[in-house]
Amino acid sequence: MKRLIFKLLIFIICLFLSFFGSVFAQDILKIDSVHFDNSDKLIFLSASAPDGGQRNIKTYNLKQPNRVYFDLDNSVLIGDKRNYILENSPIKEIVISQNSVSPSVVRVVLTLDEDTSNSDIKVSQLNGNILINYSKLDISGDYFSTIFRDFRKSSNDYYEYSKIFSQTVERNTIPIMKPDADKKVLEEIQSSIKNTTLNNSDGLNYDTVKKTNINTDLKTGYFLKLVKYQNNGILVQGIGHAQIENPTFLSNPSRMVIDMPNSYVEPSIRNKEIPLGDSGETVKVGQFEVNKARIVITTNQTAKYLPIFSPDNQSIFIINTDKLNSAYVSQTKTNINGYFNKKIDRYTNEFTLAFTKPVIIGLRRNPDSFTAYFLNAVSYNEQEFKQALEQAGLKDIKLSLMSNIGIRMTCPLSRDKVIRFDQNINGKAVKIVVTSPTPAPLIQRNKKIKGSVVIDPGHGGTDYGAIRAGINEKDITLDVSKMVEAILQEKGYKVYMTRNDDSSVSLQDRVEFSEKKKPDIYVSIHVNSSVKNDIYGVETHWYNDYSHELAEVVHKHLVKNIPSTKDRGLFKSKFYVINHTTVPAILVEMGFISNDAERAQLVTEKRKQLVAKSIAEGIIEYINSKK
Repeated sequence: MKRLIFKLLIFIICLFLSFFGSVFAQDILKIDSVHFDNSDKLIFLSASAPDGGQRNIKTYNLKQPNRVYFDLDNSVLIGDKRNYILENSPIKEIVISQNSVSPSVVRVVLTLDEDTSNSDIKVSQLNGNILINYSKLDISGDYFSTIFRDFRKSSNDYYEYSKIFSQTVERNTIPIMKPDADKKVLEEIQSSIKNTTLNNSDGLNYDTVKKTNINTDLKTGYFLKLVKYQNNGILVQGIGHAQIENPTFLSNPSRMVIDMPNSYVEPSIRNKEIPLGDSGETVKVGQFEVNKARIVITTNQTAKYLPIFSPDNQSIFIINTDKLNSAYVSQTKTNINGYFNKKIDRYTNEFTLAFTKPVIIGLRRNPDSFTAYFLNAVSYNEQEFKQALEQAGLKDIKLSLMSNIGIRMTCPLSRDKVIRFDQNINGKAVKIVVTSPTPAPLIQRNKKIKGSVVIDPGHGGTDYGAIRAGINEKDITLDVSKMVEAILQEKGYKVYMTRNDDSSVSLQDRVEFSEKKKPDIYVSIHVNSSVKNDIYGVETHWYNDYSHELAEVVHKHLVKNIPSTKDRGLFKSKFYVINHTTVPAILVEMGFISNDAERAQLVTEKRKQLVAKSIAEGIIEYINSKK
């Protein structure tokens, strides 16, 4: 009898441990990567857990030095301990470590400036991911990232694209759902949109998952991990902020091309042809440029495919609208409850819509308009909307309810205007930014000079720029800028320097200086820095469309003349000096001062001369091409 009771007790204990052990294992929160936003306002800890990963996070303060820390219960850090040093932030250091194994606790410690108040540090969660806000940024409504932007190298390129699009777009609108729509299809679509968190592959559990190796700085970008055919559509999943450029179309065979800027594609999935069911259509993804992914859909129905963005901005679901029987892709319905307009300047206007719950968005750029589908939105206040439009002078934007689909927003948009579509970090607001770009001024010919250039050595005076091992960015940029000046002057070009010595010059003064000189082009020269000391290479940044060609030409020479470094590509970046100048303007990042090996090169005369030679050659080639 005692033996029977003993066996029964053992059985109950085993059953208890088995049941609760599995429950606990399912609840594990896995921290797999850390990302730093370009705006220096947010740290993003990518995390996932079967239960959604929500944790009750409480911060604690420490003194000498000034620190804030918090623990994540029932959590594991994938890979080794992380230690990052930040330069232009109230946070000087962040350390992430596995504080204990039993129980599993991940500890995050932030070392702050002595003058920084601990109350300025806010920690929250979005879909299980950990967000550390270290400024007075309100992440509930103020932090926006771009999910769609117009891009074209020239008006002719865009015109050709528009002609192709206009042949088919009018007869390919999203169909209204019939009352007897296939429920199974609707559930599959809902599942595709809901399950947007990147899961571990191969069924590995948390203690066997390998650390993701991302050999690039995300720069508020996107690490594209997975592309597959699922539920009648194409599911694109990754880590970071997914964004696309306006699609283009090719023939022979018929293809739809979607580019994703500032994106890095997992090497193992590149250029693999994936069939889309038995339709004969295929999709593949590749690394088109160093920092640009390209998705190619081979189909005879190019204009019917609609990109749909998940509220957490981690996934895009691209589907033929004939197969999208309903927009009820989420059980969570939302309403539009706010409208805000802001005039940026005489060329740019932005209009913001606020939602009660995260919104699922489908976007389409037509030749003469832009359409956004808010697929889980069910109502809006028409009177308030009209009043907001009247105050903003934007009477052309229209909202309309679509039966069983959601709310459609249409914005007439001529070919010469550029649109950018942003979504905030909690998915509860969208911002439409419309710009009427000014054309690049014609280069005025002068018989005595071949061209004129403003060279802008970054930083100076009390602004040291990035600093490592006692080496200052401001000194390197001035040396290289003077070398560029000497080369161009010798070739017969007029050069204006925003500073000729170690003096402080504000960003506004640099722009005003350029506007007064009215040069042909503007080139700002900088040295890069990262919290990751293994990052190295050259980058070239541009903002206005008419500056892209200059960026391409100069960057080509940098890559050709400096083979010892890495080509990190071109970036569209809203740096003040290249955003506010009215001539073609670029910002060159000649290498990383934070990388020990590259810093050792950057201080040598050889590397400085190579950078200067490259920039000068690019400038000369560009100006000559405009004659």
